Amino acid sequence: ERAVELARQVKVETEPLPAVFSIDQAIQANSFFNIHHRIDDGDVKKEESESEVVVSGEVRMGGQEHFYLETNCTLVVPSDNGQLEVFASTQNPTKTQNFCAHVCGIPATHVVCRTKRLGGGFGGKETRSVFISCAAAVAASKLRRPVKINIERDIDMCITGQRHPFMARYRAGATKDGRLKFFEADLYNNAGFSLDLSAAVMDRALFHSDNVYRWPAFSVRGHLCKTNLPSNTAFRGFGGPQGLMLVE
Repeated sequence: ERAVELARQVKVETEPLPAVFSIDQAIQANSFFNIHHRIDDGDVKKEESESEVVVSGEVRMGGQEHFYLETNCTLVVPSDNGQLEVFASTQNPTKTQNFCAHVCGIPATHVVCRTKRLGGGFGGKETRSVFISCAAAVAASKLRRPVKINIERDIDMCITGQRHPFMARYRAGATKDGRLKFFEADLYNNAGFSLDLSAAVMDRALFHSDNVYRWPAFSVRGHLCKTNLPSNTAFRGFGGPQGLMLVE
């Protein structure tokens, strides 16, 4: 409680700089990570020429906060011979073990990570819990005493990333009797300032964007928007819901 009180007394002076926050701003500024995966099957131009009905449009899906019951927290207890025992609220004990060892400059065999219960995760503690554990591990390693970090709800929501917002622009064609002919789309997600799992989330959205339908011609392209926001991350469904929403 004392630490939280002191943190609130810190005054930060900032200089406003140009910033990119949204997918639209990223497109305008050509701000992307250099990963542009795509799926192509069939001849779109041919199927379009045979289509009697062609539709086009844009669809948007917002982000979503995980809001797990327990915020990210870690207790690190030093043990014999410079080893650490890490009790972490994480969905990824292996990554927690390896990263804590890395920042402390010790072998991974000197770190034991235990996860008793998560208090909720939904993907939000797959990667974004690690920097909390790393901070506690460094302090415990240097001080040789137990260190615990349990961040407050508002801080957790500000820094740990959310479900990726998506925007997609699409074109699709069919015959008048309802036979599908072609589908093409550009998918954009808001990755934040670093990649985290954004590329894999986009891949999942691409794989899901035909849903259960058979398209004679199919072309979808994924773009990862680089913005001045916390890195967005895994969330239950992992890009699948965004792809399904697009095609529907």
